[in-house]
Amino acid sequence: MRTVYLIRHGRTVATPGVMIGRTDAPLAPGGRERARALAGVLAGKGIGAIFSSPLARAWETAEIIGRALGLGPVAVGDLREIDLGAFEGLPAAEAAGRYPGVWAARGLDLYRAAPPGGESYEGLAGRVLPAYRAALAGAAGDAVFVAHRAVIQVILAGEGGLAPEGAPGIRVDYGEMRVVRRE
Repeated sequence: MRTVYLIRHGRTVATPGVMIGRTDAPLAPGGRERARALAGVLAGKGIGAIFSSPLARAWETAEIIGRALGLGPVAVGDLREIDLGAFEGLPAAEAAGRYPGVWAARGLDLYRAAPPGGESYEGLAGRVLPAYRAALAGAAGDAVFVAHRAVIQVILAGEGGLAPEGAPGIRVDYGEMRVVRRE
């Protein structure tokens, strides 16, 4: 039995209500506190590797956890957050106003519809799942993955045998840790 710990980075300094995907927002002080608390939970669990998105909010979370566990995180570029394209940096209401057709299409099928110049959940799963599996295959023992909401959603759907279309509906809060047990 192998255990995988999926951790969403802590809260950031980004403006609440503004959509960020690839924007490199650092952790807020509360996000750092949450990372230290997670490190305490993981201490003594026999973690063999920590993998992280290279975006600052995830990387800083992974570094805090790694320092406590005596491990250096490994950056995995394909664990970065979903590309929101033209929606990046906009409040939801503004994105809906500027792109009403695309906004409506995403309301009907968030898994397949992408923002202009951005990425759908389907595209995200296509890059995240192979990278996740490859990292896990190269690691000895249990592993920690620090990433973002959409990334963790598609991993959880893939690991849980759920229909991929259900990934966007999986709730993953800031600083939340999900545990996956693999045979």
